[in-house]
Amino acid sequence: MRRLIIFLMTALSSFVMARQLILATTTSAYNTGLLDFLKPVFEEKYKHTLSIIAVGTGMALEYGKRGDADVLLVHSPQDEEQFMKENHGILRVSFMYNDFIIVGPEEIELPAFKNVDEFFKYIYDNKLMFVSRGDESGTHKREKQIWQLSNLVPENEKWYIKTGQSMAKTLLIADEKRGFTLTDRSTFLSLKDRLDMKIFFEGDQKLLNIYSLIVVNPNKSNKINYEGALDFVRFILDPSTLKMIESYSVNNTKLFSLLFRPR
Repeated sequence: MRRLIIFLMTALSSFVMARQLILATTTSAYNTGLLDFLKPVFEEKYKHTLSIIAVGTGMALEYGKRGDADVLLVHSPQDEEQFMKENHGILRVSFMYNDFIIVGPEEIELPAFKNVDEFFKYIYDNKLMFVSRGDESGTHKREKQIWQLSNLVPENEKWYIKTGQSMAKTLLIADEKRGFTLTDRSTFLSLKDRLDMKIFFEGDQKLLNIYSLIVVNPNKSNKINYEGALDFVRFILDPSTLKMIESYSVNNTKLFSLLFRPR
């Protein structure tokens, strides 16, 4: 009986100590499976219950502004900097990256391009079908920046389609419609076996894709799990976690690189 009481007290104590931690993350990070891979490791080490909300970066930042998330994983540097300037966040740490690529139908052959602006102009001039996320995500905002820098406006063109969907769903739609799309490399590689698509352009500096963690300002809401958010940052920046991120692979291909080396 005494053992049973001790067991119940220990279980109750663990239950009370455990608190939900809400992570609002870009779908391009979630769709790779990385966060599901890290989730049980974090929960075991820090005794928080991690709830993951996968949305576009724009929506993740809105969750933070409303105090509906504790910590954010996003990839739109300009918007993140504005978020911090407006005092919505307490701490921002950039820690990993991959890159954006342009993919399209395997059966199509195109000439070589010097830069991503030249590629987008070719798409525009030749009215090739382009499938955009159209959801104000980090990927969509990067795409819009490239169009704007090229002084091109694809809006309302018949060949330009907005999905309003995640990166994974947008890739599947682009594949079905035999169109081109801008995607992060990791999501493309994680879905490659399901797609009849290939990489048409890569390597431009404008296509660098940096991911950051942001701890939401606890003044946003009395529901903010500030300590849990700090614990998540500690967990991600722990050398052992960074090594797991660096070695994480899908189809024998590593998906992310680190901005700094773990000691």
